[in-house]
Amino acid sequence: MGLVLVVSTLIIVSAVGCATHPLSISCQVRVPVEFQKDPPGWMSPTGEPESVRYRKSYEAFWWNCVMVKAEDSEGRCPSTCSGTPAASYGCSDGAMDVERQIRQLLEDHDMTRVQKYLQSMGASPEAKEKIRPYFPNGPRTKKVIE
Repeated sequence: MGLVLVVSTLIIVSAVGCATHPLSISCQVRVPVEFQKDPPGWMSPTGEPESVRYRKSYEAFWWNCVMVKAEDSEGRCPSTCSGTPAASYGCSDGAMDVERQIRQLLEDHDMTRVQKYLQSMGASPEAKEKIRPYFPNGPRTKKVIE
């Protein structure tokens, strides 16, 4: 009888734990080792080191995707940009990272709740500031050529 009670309690606690998993994603940039230092003789077109270019592009594409998905759950987030190697990788890594985080949220929460959460994030002054270097006119979706 005692074992059944323990197992039942564990099942209930596990189910409640999953159901109450908080809505939380965050933009945590980790600059890859290859972009932490500029190569010898490197001259950036903007004067910014590659580590800064990676960070800016990552953040811009991460936040842009939050804003795109907040408006349209089926919206396609751009993940490519031109620029230095660090900028190009940052764009791709930022967009892919947030798409992964959003997919994980959707495993525990319904789309409506996730979309409301993304809308609140996307409306923040931080979001608008972070996308500005790559999306000065506001968030942009990926155009699909059919």
